[in-house]
Amino acid sequence: WLSDLIILKNWRAAVDLCGRLLTAHGQGYKKSGLPTNHTTDSLQVNSRISPCHKFQFKIALQMSSHAKILLTPVGYYMYYMCTFTGTFCSMVPFSMRILHAELPQYLGNPQESLDRLHSMKIICTKILENLEQGLAEDGSMTNITQENRQASVQLWRSRLGRVMYSMANCLLMMKDYVLAVDAYHSVIKYYPQQEPQMLSGIGRIFLQIGDIKTAEKYFQDVEKVTHKLDGLQSQIMVLMNRAFLHLGQNNFAEAHRFFTEILRIDSSNAVANNNAAVCLLYLGKLKDSLRQLEGMVQQDPKHYLHESVLFNLTTMYELESSRSMQKKQALLEAVAVKEGDSFNTQCLKLG
Repeated sequence: WLSDLIILKNWRAAVDLCGRLLTAHGQGYKKSGLPTNHTTDSLQVNSRISPCHKFQFKIALQMSSHAKILLTPVGYYMYYMCTFTGTFCSMVPFSMRILHAELPQYLGNPQESLDRLHSMKIICTKILENLEQGLAEDGSMTNITQENRQASVQLWRSRLGRVMYSMANCLLMMKDYVLAVDAYHSVIKYYPQQEPQMLSGIGRIFLQIGDIKTAEKYFQDVEKVTHKLDGLQSQIMVLMNRAFLHLGQNNFAEAHRFFTEILRIDSSNAVANNNAAVCLLYLGKLKDSLRQLEGMVQQDPKHYLHESVLFNLTTMYELESSRSMQKKQALLEAVAVKEGDSFNTQCLKLG
């Protein structure tokens, strides 16, 4: 049921069910004032709160307060030796640690998130050093096979890369673009298969801050990397970068041409569809732009009832007709049927 509620974006009901499940697992405080012990099941329920930040960050942060056990014995199997004999590791999922570190930045405290992520980075780095020196993850002597050691190294490299990616996102939110770009570059070392995507993202950062030349250089690097790769996704990425570059240069006709080319390859690409319509608006073709956005929403409401799409659509309604309020209300009704609790109705500009 909990998974179904999350898929349907019914965050309020999901939060309520999380609370009920935790209560059923005996979570809370004893009469002595001490918290009850965690189990693998209760931590699994806690880890399901990750989507709840889409509904309300404060609720997600409050529920993740259980993550205070991360650095205490209560969070480890060794604390429950009567139940988990011989098991020496943490009960807390890595994804929950990441969530606990990331949440403060969405409540206006990015420095706290950065501090938590930095602590995670130090731990991951130390574990990798232990493994590379022939030791166990905790630094003890152990006799494990080379295959298992390589698997552990690969796992912790992946985790370190995930932490670095979160740090880069946090720095980007803080508008520290220099450090953010350096962090994204370091992620490539741990996820080499994601190099084209990371370079594209860095290029778009420079595009947003107005450094067109540097953005173009990164987009050229993406084309060099993807030249060796096959597949439609690589082709779409290159075309998308070219289109965004022309957008940054206010060359809307060329940008529209590239977005249209993407749509020939993938007609359901929401980003290309939305931006192609915006290009038409700037080219003075309001009717064509409006027709394209309305066609998107009517064709596949579940896929295209996105906040940015609806914001552009309502803006065009305001430009096109004095009956814009009625049209906005019709969109609100469609949103009420298809979307869950997290949808930001401010994009409809009803106020």
